[in-house]
Amino acid sequence: MTEIENFLSIDEKQISFLSIPRGDIERLAVSPFQWIRYVMFTICGARGDLCTTPNGPAVDYENTEIANAENTYYYRPSGKLSFCV
Repeated sequence: MTEIENFLSIDEKQISFLSIPRGDIERLAVSPFQWIRYVMFTICGARGDLCTTPNGPAVDYENTEIANAENTYYYRPSGKLSFCV
């Protein structure tokens, strides 16, 4: 099963952070990019954007399908991270 890899972009570094099975995303979300962004926000405690490249523009959150060739996304937080332990 294909995994969607999510990296956390902090200070020009990309940290492998979260893998979610593509089937789970398709089953749980009508708007997959909004859902992934929400999951990342919930874990990190900071709003941010998903991008297909580390320094690229934000994805189109209204898009309802993840392209088959795209399995890696980068979450760029716009605020201070506050992980709950």
